[in-house]
Amino acid sequence: MNKDAERLIRGSWMRLVPVRLTAAQIFYERLFEIDPSAKALFDGKPMHVQYDKFAHTIDTLVQALDFPASIIDDLQLLARRHVGYGVHLEQYASVGAALLWALERSLGSEWTPEVHRAWGELYLFVEGVMKREAAGTATA
Repeated sequence: MNKDAERLIRGSWMRLVPVRLTAAQIFYERLFEIDPSAKALFDGKPMHVQYDKFAHTIDTLVQALDFPASIIDDLQLLARRHVGYGVHLEQYASVGAALLWALERSLGSEWTPEVHRAWGELYLFVEGVMKREAAGTATA
């Protein structure tokens, strides 16, 4: 990821920090619209806890932009946990679509094609690491 993309991600996330839990709620609402089967993964769990976890994960990703390799172990662990929860590889596409949609809705006019590309690139990195780990975990 180039420095311009990192700058765009950091700047847009800083604008969202005050409303990050609302952005997380928007994300989950959209995810459940795109993939209704994902809702079953959260049955009985308090969603406000998930919103916190989501925001914390994004915070961590943004902080790791300068050294993405530092986050790989955490992403692999997260992927293994998601396999245990019953997440399927094809659901990662729904998560990516919901994430970009929620960010766009939350940023409004500050969501530019460049910001979209930067966040899309970050998600592809996360998705790649997690899907590789999940695929290896599922077959082990």
